[in-house]
Amino acid sequence: MGIEVGKEGIRISRELSDLDRFVLDVVNLMERHANYVIVSGYVTILFGRSRGTEDVDFVMERVSKGRFMTMCREALNAGFEFLNPEDCEGLYEMLEEEMGIRMVRRGEIIPNAEIKFPKDSFHEEALRKRIPIRLNDDVIYISPIELQIAYKLYLGSDKDIEDAVFLYEMFKDYLNRRALDEYAKRLGVEVPF
Repeated sequence: MGIEVGKEGIRISRELSDLDRFVLDVVNLMERHANYVIVSGYVTILFGRSRGTEDVDFVMERVSKGRFMTMCREALNAGFEFLNPEDCEGLYEMLEEEMGIRMVRRGEIIPNAEIKFPKDSFHEEALRKRIPIRLNDDVIYISPIELQIAYKLYLGSDKDIEDAVFLYEMFKDYLNRRALDEYAKRLGVEVPF
């Protein structure tokens, strides 16, 4: 696997996993209808951390009911289904009530994409400041690394702290330390490195 960090962003060259292909399929659907950002565990997996995950967390910009209904129908026609028992209208209501919905390939349960509208200022900021990652020939958008590290520290489980350390070690020469410290302060955590 090759990772390059440069002025034009981050580039990853590697053989795609089944999880990567699932993410790219979801991204190809979502980006036709809304801006999105990937947050949480998949970000570390993307950069080579060996850890499992059952879901990939997507924060999607708030869209109108009409736009969501179009996306939902397109997802169903493209071989996806939702683990939630609601129809497209019910799924939109769930999103508006700040609940996540889970999308999978038809007939599967894992992996799944947990999709939600922004629920706080950190989600809004992740969307506004999302960074492009070139994965071979595709582009996906992830949360800023500094926000990702601080949020993982805030979550505080062993796996989350290991994710934060992994990202810090990988990007320590490129991080905006002031931004990292500010996110940590806003989340009420200390950065131990």
